Amino acid sequence: MSWLDDLMYSTKEMESPRSFFYWSGLATISAVVKDNIWLSRGKAYNLYPNIYVMLLAGSALKKGPPVGLAKNIVRLVNNTKVISGRSSIQGILGELGRAETNEKTGRVNAKSAAFIVASEFSSSLVEDPATFNCLTDLYDRQYNDGDWKSLLKSEQFSFKDPTITMLVATNDPHLRDFVKEKDIYGGFFGRMFVIKEEQVSRLNSLVNDLENPPLPAKHAEYLKGVSTLKGEFATLSGTAAGKFYNEWYESFYSMVRKQRIDDKTGTIGRFGDSVLKVAMLLSLSEKPELVISMTAMEEAIKVCEKFVEGVRRATSGINGKAQYAQQKALIVEELMSRPDHRISREILLRKFWMQVNSDELDIIMRSFDEAGLVKPHTMGSVLMYEMSETVYQKLKQWKESE
Repeated sequence: MSWLDDLMYSTKEMESPRSFFYWSGLATISAVVKDNIWLSRGKAYNLYPNIYVMLLAGSALKKGPPVGLAKNIVRLVNNTKVISGRSSIQGILGELGRAETNEKTGRVNAKSAAFIVASEFSSSLVEDPATFNCLTDLYDRQYNDGDWKSLLKSEQFSFKDPTITMLVATNDPHLRDFVKEKDIYGGFFGRMFVIKEEQVSRLNSLVNDLENPPLPAKHAEYLKGVSTLKGEFATLSGTAAGKFYNEWYESFYSMVRKQRIDDKTGTIGRFGDSVLKVAMLLSLSEKPELVISMTAMEEAIKVCEKFVEGVRRATSGINGKAQYAQQKALIVEELMSRPDHRISREILLRKFWMQVNSDELDIIMRSFDEAGLVKPHTMGSVLMYEMSETVYQKLKQWKESE
């Protein structure tokens, strides 16, 4: 059983969505390893496993327990600064720039690593136009070797090798009020693992004691050992995990080009590195060794594909009624390209999983049905969507006349 498996087992009786504990666990590992370890990206740059995670759900959907557990574990490992409570970006920068002395060794640690953690994101940061610009820049540890300076007239900060891990939670109204459009489309969201849920995992009144409650001190023990690791992950070149990643990478980005996926957040462009960050963290959860395992690589791809959906759902509606225009065009084009102009619901969802989820597909296909463009019907237990030959010919003529 991996460290993350143990964390998930110890929280299974709690109401919070399971994915919230899972991603909080990954953020916890990320916070304690900091930039002590890295993976070479073809000798072009070093990739560090720091991540930004946002738990997105309605009010009172139990976002606090996973965040609080992660914060307590990191504090017990006690090897990185934990920044919680209400802060300004200037306050965070000031804290990063403050050198600390190890009480045991007497050595001064001049490196700047921190775990920013908040159970309500919008209330934890004082609104400032520079906030997300700075956080966006600080995420890219691979481009921030050496000194990082902020030379403002009122405040001046200088620190070395900034490495930030962030775990925050919020709900849709607060997100839309606090995070502006420029931050969604300017790169901040493209660096964020957005984990969106809509219901609790189970009901538990907590009248009775948990049979197997999470114990921060217990979970911290393994990570204390992981936190001492230093150096480069073993190369993926020539390994089964490396071959698997390479094949997935080629297939994934070929699909992105073929489907002309327009991702204004920048999530997809960074997706390859995101998968590798998660693969590093999952491998460290399995063993305190700097080797990416095949199981970790497979799981990283699987869970990261789900988070792409979270980003899309979190940012949907920004453009109002036009939000489904691209999805509708893709579905019409797919039906027109098929000899019989029909496709099953299952295949459609599988093919366009990055652009549409099941609820959105229902809305789109209902509008097509009402407009007489596409009709749903069943073949046995399979739901099919079919475009008539008459509709096909009309759409074909219309496209040819453009």
